[in-house]
Amino acid sequence: MNQILRYSDLEEMLGLNRVTVWRRVKNDPTFPKPIRLGGKKTSAVGFLKSEIELWLSEQMAERHSGK
Repeated sequence: MNQILRYSDLEEMLGLNRVTVWRRVKNDPTFPKPIRLGGKKTSAVGFLKSEIELWLSEQMAERHSGK
């Protein structure tokens, strides 16, 4: 089963604060979308660790390719 990252984990992993993460979610189509951890619109959210790791890898590859 894939690990779910909560905001505190994600902030530490990426070095970004919560507001910056939400800006990425909203404005960066490549950034992984959060998943709801309950059935309601107000339920807590998390991020799949594998998707975040893949996104980071893609960012590093893009940096190294000079794009």
